[in-house]
Amino acid sequence: MTLIFITAILTGAGIFDKIAKHAGAGTLVPITGFANAMISQSIDAKCEGFINGVGAKMFTVAGPVVIYGTACSVIYGIIFYIISLF
Repeated sequence: MTLIFITAILTGAGIFDKIAKHAGAGTLVPITGFANAMISQSIDAKCEGFINGVGAKMFTVAGPVVIYGTACSVIYGIIFYIISLF
């Protein structure tokens, strides 16, 4: 949570991109790169309003990650359950 919060603050201030140029795309861990992508989308869509712009566009990156992450965890759970029967 702390890394995501710091990434959001640094992205909003325009500092994270400068750090990422030197340290790499994910900087510390991949979640910071994901947080940067979400915040960048919301900053770009700010001129369209908070509901239709920020609220809708922020999840264009997060939506597929949440959907596929959930689907993969369900598949993993089913496989783990079948293996634990033996």
